[in-house]
Amino acid sequence: MTTLNENQLIAARHVDGPMMVLAGPGSGKTAVIVARAAILCKERDILVITYSKAAAREMERRFSGADLQGGKSRVTFGTFHSVLYRILRRKKGLAIGEILAEGEQRAIVRDCLAEMQYEPDDEMLSSLLSEMSLVRNELYEICHYHSKTIGTGDFLEVCKIYENYKIEKNKIDFDDMLCHAYELLKSDPVELDYWRKKYPFIMVDEFQDINCVQYEAIKLLAAPKNNLFIVGDDDQSIYRFRGSRPEFLLNFPKDFDNSRQITLETNYRSTDAIIKYSNNLIVHNKMRYSKDISGMGQKGSAPKIIVSDDQNQEALKIAEMVRGLWKKGANLDEIAIAFRLNIQARAFTDAFLNMNIPFKSRDESPTIYEHWIAKDFFAFLNIAKRLGLGQKAGFDPDAARIINKPYRFISKAFLQNCKKNDKSIFTEYKRSPMLHIATKTHIEDLHRNLLILAKLESSGENVSESIRYIRQNIGYNGHIIDTSEYRKLNPAGLMEIADELQEAAKQFEDFAKFSKHAENIASVALYQNIESPCCTFTTLHSAKGLEFERVFIAGLVEEVLPYIRSKTAAEIEEERRLFYVGVTRAKNELYLSTIKSRYDKPAKPSRFLNIDPPIEVCLANSNHPPERGDCDTSGLERINWCRNNL
Repeated sequence: MTTLNENQLIAARHVDGPMMVLAGPGSGKTAVIVARAAILCKERDILVITYSKAAAREMERRFSGADLQGGKSRVTFGTFHSVLYRILRRKKGLAIGEILAEGEQRAIVRDCLAEMQYEPDDEMLSSLLSEMSLVRNELYEICHYHSKTIGTGDFLEVCKIYENYKIEKNKIDFDDMLCHAYELLKSDPVELDYWRKKYPFIMVDEFQDINCVQYEAIKLLAAPKNNLFIVGDDDQSIYRFRGSRPEFLLNFPKDFDNSRQITLETNYRSTDAIIKYSNNLIVHNKMRYSKDISGMGQKGSAPKIIVSDDQNQEALKIAEMVRGLWKKGANLDEIAIAFRLNIQARAFTDAFLNMNIPFKSRDESPTIYEHWIAKDFFAFLNIAKRLGLGQKAGFDPDAARIINKPYRFISKAFLQNCKKNDKSIFTEYKRSPMLHIATKTHIEDLHRNLLILAKLESSGENVSESIRYIRQNIGYNGHIIDTSEYRKLNPAGLMEIADELQEAAKQFEDFAKFSKHAENIASVALYQNIESPCCTFTTLHSAKGLEFERVFIAGLVEEVLPYIRSKTAAEIEEERRLFYVGVTRAKNELYLSTIKSRYDKPAKPSRFLNIDPPIEVCLANSNHPPERGDCDTSGLERINWCRNNL
């Protein structure tokens, strides 16, 4: 207790009634929760809820190390899922085997989508499962929800099949744990009374991440005495897509009369310069509690801007800077590369692999080369290469994959006949009675374009130009649009995948090398479990709760951060909070990276860079870390000057 500051002590000593603790970044909130649990547990039973198993274990570890005279057994640490599962298990006798494993969950939905003629990749599955989870956690009527991943009718059908599967197998998933427990507490007063008596005092960490069903369950458990102690930061509410939003924190005083409030405003993590920058960033949000975060008097240097031509050069420049820092003795474990979108990891993966810099990824997502669009591009390029070499072959699965992309009215019967007889599509079509003359003309056009594609590669052009030809001349962009219309999706996301693959291909003049590179990327998985020091790649969403000596935030341009789909004031504020989370991960050094163009189109610096405190603009060569004398200070005007002159 002697190490707590004044506001931390006030919070830790609070006993009866509701209390809200607004905890800024690096403000020692875990110490407050552990200290309060140590005070209360001598006479009371306490439930402490947080959002991850790791956080719960860390709190329990620190609590177990406290010097207590008994009372330790009166505190229960757990996640929302573990606590509400315990409630369900007591009433319904659930066993671990009745919980649907994530792999089984994904397999069910994947099979549903395949039967509906979708080509579900891991990203699509994750998006759809996230939406299915959101509907239940927000207690929505499913018939009123419009999916952004697949058509509304298809979404309803997938949900129906999925729910029927669980009923048939007598299983529940992780969302059911929350929803079923809430329904039980709401409908069974005897059970509710049992749990209220068992845990008369409740503490909830990371309250800004709470969703609707969790909040409703907690309100039931805490009533009527409302000994509810919540800790959170509305400025770090970044999971709206999961149902979390700052309104739960903002409305807490209305939901709980006579609640007390204290703010932890001392940041023990970052330098004063980084804190000043973050304060001046987040103050532009309107829907928030006002705070005055300060540091410990460690001045530090201002954030540094890195300006690059495009995302490939950006990744190369940052990789060179990281390598320079590493050679000077920096610990790679204390360096992070953060970005808004998973797709941005591609350029950094390529650059770090090429430069043999160890790294690991916080986000378990497939590489872009596993996407079905990438597989289509590789199929086009494979066929073109074989045709260019004059190789004679029988049935070609690559040709079958792309023959109707875009749609050319080639029937399944014709393709099955070619496969059965091991015949080439590009020779068999001429004599096939199954095909209309117009269809044969389409195949002739494709064959001619594939031969042109083969010549394009042999001419020395980089592979990016071949992909451009596939998209524009062969008509693959039209296929993306047709597919999106059929699925009732916005084509922008699929076009971005194609753009990123085209960007990646700029580094290769030979398709064989590009193909080999794509195969080698699979070896990235080997980096995930290495024990030696390595740099961390993370999306801004996955970065919350982490801290590093040095943080690089990449791709700070409009349409990336803030994201192009964020239009409303509330959505822009969430994007600003996301940037704020990234900024406040840095202890000592913060690098903000912007680019002049993205996918061969001019890019504008993110509006979030246009704030009052000075930013140091790196004028150093990219082959060594910037020193203090390599930088100058100014705002967005200076950034624009650098972009025009570097």
